[in-house]
Amino acid sequence: MNSVETIIPIILMIILGYSLKKMNILKTVDADILNKIVIYIAVPALIFMAMYDIDTAILPLIVPIPFICLTVGIICGALAYIFSKIRNYDKKTLWSVVITSAMFNSGFIGYPVVLGIFGNEGLVRAIFYDVGSMILFIAFGIFLSIIFAEKYSSILKRALIFPPLWAIAIGLILNVMHVEIGSALSNTLNYLSLATIPIIMLSLGLSLEFKGMKENFEAVFSVSIIKLIIAPLLAFFIVLIVGIGGLERQVTIIEAAMPSAMLGLVLAITYDLDIKTAAACIFASTILSMVTIPVILILLS
Repeated sequence: MNSVETIIPIILMIILGYSLKKMNILKTVDADILNKIVIYIAVPALIFMAMYDIDTAILPLIVPIPFICLTVGIICGALAYIFSKIRNYDKKTLWSVVITSAMFNSGFIGYPVVLGIFGNEGLVRAIFYDVGSMILFIAFGIFLSIIFAEKYSSILKRALIFPPLWAIAIGLILNVMHVEIGSALSNTLNYLSLATIPIIMLSLGLSLEFKGMKENFEAVFSVSIIKLIIAPLLAFFIVLIVGIGGLERQVTIIEAAMPSAMLGLVLAITYDLDIKTAAACIFASTILSMVTIPVILILLS
């Protein structure tokens, strides 16, 4: 399946979710239920099976991927910090812009895109990139707790009990130990994993809101440029310098091109940042990524 054939169904499913909301068939609050199904059932099943079936011989090739994610995220966050200082944003708006510039939606959007184009082999690389995203989430949680004198235990707890993280660990352990899980459990997990992409896309469609983008245009524009153009360019040059090629190179660049992470909104809410600006940046970059991701996919093909 080529990049166009992959991205069009994804966009159509997002539009379907948004349309169902506009027709009052589903509501925005229903996205929370869908997200719980994704986070606690569908994505863990998908990740577990990918890790369980992975050829462990490729691990040395993909171990650098999370570090590339961290490097790109830190640089993007630094650029956003400099921009926000120049524009004299207040403290809460500044950090809202920084976290939405630094964190990637490498799971909710990255997984379906990579899986659709490269199959399970690509998904494994995407999962390792997402490990870097989770580290960024934990790091920002601790850092913001220091700045705003809040407890970071809730963020740390959320990260440590995050089901996809455990799915990676358990899947790899059972793989390395050659533990047979049986056809019944394997088939069940495969069926559950098939629900991942449509539920994620419908949830994103339900979550999209256009309010707040106009009044936060400057921040929205800067974050979108950093996330959708600068980040993949940084990833391209880093993999070039490090000497990473093949599927690892393609997946890393594609994942770096993902929009702002929904988890950025979790941080904004937890630490009482500028929630409207954070939400506007996330939603705008998500919508614009429907244009930029296909372009990057074509350039990489």
